[in-house]
Amino acid sequence: MRTRIIIGAMMCFACTSVIAGGLTTNTNQNPIFFRQPAQNAVIGVQGTYYNPAGLALMDEGWHFAIGDQMAIQSREITSSYAPFSWNTDRPGQTTVKYEGKTFSPVIPTFDLSYNQNDWAASFHFGVVSGGGSCTFDEGLGSFESLLSLPCLVSPSILGYRADIEFTGKSFGFAGQFNYSYKVIDEGDLKLAVAGGLRLNYLKNIYTGGIYNYMFKAASIGMQKASALGIASDNMEVDCTQSGFAINPILSAHFNLGDLDFAARYEFKTSVTLENDTKTNTANIAQFGDGIKSRSDIPALLAVGLNYSIMPTLRASAGYHLYFDKKANYNGREELLGANTWEEMFGLEWDACKKATISLGTQFTVCDFGDDNEYLNDMAFGLSSWCLGGGARYHINDNMALDFSLFKTFYQGETRKYGNYGSTGAMIPGSDEFMRQSFSFGLGFVYDL
Repeated sequence: MRTRIIIGAMMCFACTSVIAGGLTTNTNQNPIFFRQPAQNAVIGVQGTYYNPAGLALMDEGWHFAIGDQMAIQSREITSSYAPFSWNTDRPGQTTVKYEGKTFSPVIPTFDLSYNQNDWAASFHFGVVSGGGSCTFDEGLGSFESLLSLPCLVSPSILGYRADIEFTGKSFGFAGQFNYSYKVIDEGDLKLAVAGGLRLNYLKNIYTGGIYNYMFKAASIGMQKASALGIASDNMEVDCTQSGFAINPILSAHFNLGDLDFAARYEFKTSVTLENDTKTNTANIAQFGDGIKSRSDIPALLAVGLNYSIMPTLRASAGYHLYFDKKANYNGREELLGANTWEEMFGLEWDACKKATISLGTQFTVCDFGDDNEYLNDMAFGLSSWCLGGGARYHINDNMALDFSLFKTFYQGETRKYGNYGSTGAMIPGSDEFMRQSFSFGLGFVYDL
């Protein structure tokens, strides 16, 4: 029955990165990132993620950092489709704005490094993908278009309505272990290398459904969907997908006095997610218990440059290239026009002995293919630019607090369809995509 596709379409939704990074990758792995995102050549404990090789150039002893980030985000899709006018809750309205909201009060990060002589051993923990819960209280245009199908095929059906609830949650937790070694240390010339492994645990949770699915029939009024031979008045899904994967990481750091250059390569991680389904009353095969799907983490090349303009003023730049075209996003990677890339720039100023102030920006460029074919209302990213700032307060020579703010400005995109919602009715429609995001972070750093 065609109507059963409705719940399947809805539950294909996937929460993308909640704050910063590529299509599926979070790079906000320390609150410091929000106040200065060009961290790829940093020499500091946050380098356990951004620059493991640079850790070998730190002072001997223990280095520790813990932080939390909070994100407030929304996804907005404005959909236009003529049959929406049959919705009895908003009769005659052909353009509908669907909004999903994400509030993530706790996005933790943890960094630990121990340095001795020419080597360092380190550990990082963070949320490397997803990181939030997104709720759409009124569904999405792609599956509301399917709700309207009976109106298209039967002249006796004059309208439809349904109560829709849907929440998608996505989390990618990772622990990363690194070993760093200083190969050359001759005056102002230093070279260090590092190798590491990141252990990723990925989890998606989809809950919700369509309830009280009803139609307005000629001379009868509102009538339950089941009375018209449709599978059910209520269709629900409660499905958890999870998987585990390990990817190797290599990095190198070159120091020449006031100039630092670093590069990091993260290998592609093949990720297979397996369903643990508690409810699937719509009997959608892809949400059957034990079904497997692919959701890779793409390879990443990250490079960075730091330059000390003067002892109290530093400038930084960075670049990311995500090899999305080589990853497996269940086949959707074929729709991308090119790999995603980013540029980051930052300044950091020691205003006084107690305070360091910083400011930075990041530009993310995505290519969604011909006519934005990659985009759909169930999972979408957008090109953007970000502005961040904040400060570090030095409690003493060994302890410091970080405060940071981060605002993302997205570039809206539009996709037009000749057959909206893939209903088979060949009625055109369109989706306009936009996102909003604001984040802030708080961190504590301790050197012993």
